[in-house]
Amino acid sequence: MLAKAPLSELERHWATIVRPKFQWIRRPEYGAVMLQGAVGRTGAVFNVGEATVTRCTVQIETGEIGIAYVLGRNKRHAALAALFDGLIQRDQVKATGTITAIIAALRRCVHVEEEAVRREAQQSKVDFFMLGREASGE
Repeated sequence: MLAKAPLSELERHWATIVRPKFQWIRRPEYGAVMLQGAVGRTGAVFNVGEATVTRCTVQIETGEIGIAYVLGRNKRHAALAALFDGLIQRDQVKATGTITAIIAALRRCVHVEEEAVRREAQQSKVDFFMLGREASGE
């Protein structure tokens, strides 16, 4: 959810929490990953192409390590996602629920966006079908 959520939503929630002290294990950096596909999920695997990703690793003051990989080139997004990842782990230990509630809000936001994309794609859907014609002997 952290990687899929819009940066503006991460920023909005980041502004509402007490920011932890942390240290960089791996500062945000760009890289590339090879995307693979398979025909019908059972066919031979083939390389589709590359995608740019940004990764980041942090350790928050209480010891938890947060890791993030975000599609695209956005260092801020990767850093916030890694920080929230570390905070999720801390939140589960302390059972405060604050970060868990933020993740639930992000999940709803991502779901709304995915549904909007799905509806837009559905509007342009074209159903193709074949009509068979019998030979008329001509």
